[in-house]
Amino acid sequence: SSAKPPETSPVTTPEQVAASRDLVNQIYIDDAVRGYIVDLVRATRFPETVDVKLRGLIRAGASPRATINLALASRANAFMHHRSFVTPQDIKDLAHDILRHRILLSYEAEAENISTDDVIDHILTKVPVP
Repeated sequence: SSAKPPETSPVTTPEQVAASRDLVNQIYIDDAVRGYIVDLVRATRFPETVDVKLRGLIRAGASPRATINLALASRANAFMHHRSFVTPQDIKDLAHDILRHRILLSYEAEAENISTDDVIDHILTKVPVP
């Protein structure tokens, strides 16, 4: 017995998706907020500059591509919240999702049961917010 596949109907058009993408690209990111994104990503590569307690916990930090993706995702988040600008909170809300898989922890961190989320949480509390 074969089940009938569910019927679907489009919820948007390709043109609406393109228009939304154009709007997202126009979302404003202040230079101070851009600097915050750079500082967060840099902290994953040089964690001891943020807090000596993080020394030795990260084997490999996020690449510069993480900066680009965090900015883009933050713009999309602002768009979804009907704002024309990115806030530091947009960045904080997405930091775990953007950075989690881009950070490799050291064996020391794993031995101490420190998760990537723990490290990101610590970085978020230490990097100054504009």
